[in-house]
Order: sequence, then C-alpha cells, then structure tokens
Amino acid sequence: MHWVNPVTGLNLTSIFITNSFGIILMIALLFSRGWIVRVKKHEGNLVLLMIVSVLAGCIIEPLSFVCEGLHGISIHYCLFFLNTILFSLDVIIGPCYAAILTSHINKKLKKSQIYVMVTLITIEMIMLIINFFHPIIFEITPDNIYERKSLFWVYIVIEAGLIAYGLFVFLLAKFRGRILRFFPAWQFLVPILLGTIIQGLTYGVSVIWPSIGIAVCSIVLCLQNENIFIDKMTGVYNRYFLDEIKKDFRKKSKGTIGSMMLDMNGFKSINDLYSHEEGDNALISVANILKEVISSNGSIIRFAGDEFVIIVKTSSEAELLTYKDNILKSFDEFNNTSGKPYKLSAAIGTSLYDFSKGDVSDFLNNIDALMYIDKENYYKNHDRRSASRIS
Repeated sequence: MHWVNPVTGLNLTSIFITNSFGIILMIALLFSRGWIVRVKKHEGNLVLLMIVSVLAGCIIEPLSFVCEGLHGISIHYCLFFLNTILFSLDVIIGPCYAAILTSHINKKLKKSQIYVMVTLITIEMIMLIINFFHPIIFEITPDNIYERKSLFWVYIVIEAGLIAYGLFVFLLAKFRGRILRFFPAWQFLVPILLGTIIQGLTYGVSVIWPSIGIAVCSIVLCLQNENIFIDKMTGVYNRYFLDEIKKDFRKKSKGTIGSMMLDMNGFKSINDLYSHEEGDNALISVANILKEVISSNGSIIRFAGDEFVIIVKTSSEAELLTYKDNILKSFDEFNNTSGKPYKLSAAIGTSLYDFSKGDVSDFLNNIDALMYIDKENYYKNHDRRSASRIS
C-alpha cells in the first residue's frame, strides 16, 4: 500500500523510505563520532556541519512533499519556510565540500578562496531574501504548489561549480606529485553529481539529500582511513605511509621524483635545556614550516624522531634545491619572529630518484647519506651540545 499525496500524486511512501536511509546514515555517523578528525579539527567540524545539514534535509524535504497541495494559509507559509530552509542547507553543503577538499590538499584555505566562497554564500542568501518579496528562485502558488522560477538554476550552477573546483584542486595536486591514494575524490563526487542531476531534472524525485549523505559517509571513511597514516603530533604522514608509497614506487618503471631527508640540528639540546614539551613544539613548528613550503606540491613524512622525508614530483635538481633553500629561509624567519630561546635549523639531503635506473631500496639510503654530510658540515661550525641555543 502506497501513501500518495492526493493533489500532486507523489509517492510519499517512496520519498520517506529513501530519505529514511539518509537519516539512519547520518545518525549512525553522529553516534559513532566518525566525523572526529583529531589532527585536523577544522575538517572534522566541517564534516559535522555537513552531517547535521543532511539530517535536516532528509527530514524537511519529505515534509514539504506532504504539505504540497494541501489547503490553508498556514500550509502556504509552512511550505515557503520549509523550501527556504532547504535552499539554505544547499548554501552550506557546497562551500563545506569545497573547503574540506581544498584545505585537506593544500593544508589551508587561501584568503582568495575564502573570499570567493563567502561571496557565493552571500549571493545565494541575498537571493533567498529577495525571494521573500519577489519570487526569483521558487514560489508557492495559491494552490500551495511548489514551482521553480528562472533563477533556480543559479543554485545548481554554484553547487556544480564548487564540486568542479574541488575536483580541479584534487587533479592539480595529483599532477604536481602529491600522493592522495587515501583520499580519492570520485568516491564523494559521484553521489553528489548524480543526486544533483537527477533531482535537478526531475521534480518529485527525492534523492539529493540521501545522495549527499552517501557522499559524506565517503568523506568520513576516507579521512579515517588516511588518519591511520597521519602522525598525531605534527599532522604530517607517518612512517607507515612511506612503506605504502614505496610499494607504489616498485610498480613504476619510468619517471623521476625529488626526495629530501631533513634532520633537525641540536634537537636533543632543545629537549635537555627547555623540556620535552618544548621539543614537541619545535617538531610541530618544523612540520608547519614544511607544510607551508611544500604545500600541495609533494608529501611530507615524519620518518623517525626529528627526521622528515619529503617527496616532490620534479626531475630538476635546481627545483629541488630551491625547495631546500626556501625551507632554510623559513627557518630563519621563524627564528627571527618566534621569540623562542632556541633556533631551528636542519641538515637536508636532496636527491633525484629515477624509476628506470635506481633500486627503490637505495633511495632512502642515498638521501640519508647526503643528509649526514650536510649535518657534519653544519657541526664543523657549531657546538653539538648547544647548537640550538640562542647565543
């Protein structure tokens, strides 16, 4: 037996069942606390906002289908309110998606990206306010029937544009050599795109919010899967991740990558003179500097203790040395502005690795040996016991 809206003829049973799956998924995520990302809390907060939005959407949209066509002025205002809320939720989902993907890949959002997202949100909210007085997005007819207006497609275009931008950021990072094997974009792009297209072209089909719910589940699974390979203190990848990408290297037969091994100078003296807690802060500062310099152009791994491995896609020794110089300059900037009683410095070994010529087992040994040469040169002019103290 089907529950059908007597005016519109919509199959309300099917609509409620479809959205019930979205509700169950979102409640499961909330209670499992799977949205929590301890290292990248801002990403976790964005995912939580998406979960709450999807939950609200899966509840509100079926209610709007139930009310549609019923008589009464209260039903009229209720329908207008419910559909306005649904469009407001759309305004949340798109920017959250783009912000998660962009900040995850580039480590942070640029001011220009924030300005663009804020501008789009502002435009959409202004349009909703205008819609109260002059229907440009949707209207509720005197018979209490929902009708799309000419600017309805603006919301579809903006959402599709944000999705496309996220995909562009993902593909650009892959092209530049960033290893993103635990964060494949298509897992959450496809459900959103299909749901948006189906519901955008066919009124009366209620699949968009459950589709976004599936996409959010994919985001959570990707983040939690990658979380296994994240160093909890510094937020960069851990050594287990290096073991994974070495497997990929063994499968490749051509191409070149640039690699660096960085070892902090005088790290033991920071621990001895200023406490292990301050030593941890120094490690975090080094990781933040590396993330700032490398950005989406490569991958950073905390190899062991105060050692970091950096992998970038380049076949140019000069480009690799530019990265090294920029890291050292950033250390100098930190030392001049941090107010810390110690200085950050590091020995860095750099090398190109040719997949067609080298053995992957030698690639770490090579940059490790070059790093120790750099370290010995450093200690020729610095006291090993107080290398980090500001004189």
